[in-house]
Amino acid sequence: MSVFALLVALGREEHAAVTDGRWDDLAELNARREQVLAALPASAPPEALADLREAMRLQALSAAALKQGLADTASELRRVGTTRTAVAGYAAGTGVASARPRVSFNGVG
Repeated sequence: MSVFALLVALGREEHAAVTDGRWDDLAELNARREQVLAALPASAPPEALADLREAMRLQALSAAALKQGLADTASELRRVGTTRTAVAGYAAGTGVASARPRVSFNGVG
């Protein structure tokens, strides 16, 4: 398999990992991609053009899916933060001590 075909194969693996939410697989795939990129020649032969285009297409799809995954995660974190704030406010009105101690990272409070 040519180094250009390896880029396509890695692109497919990465896209599948991203769309399946297998975020932990991405570090290993990235390490493998770095090895393949290091093996690329200074210029690509004309017969590699189709593989390079496909690798670029897959990379764009993966980047879009990653962007959406980050947006979804940020939304979920905001939702969890809002829920926690609401629950803490409710608990404060019950007279029950908070189960979560306050932690300060700046030495105050």
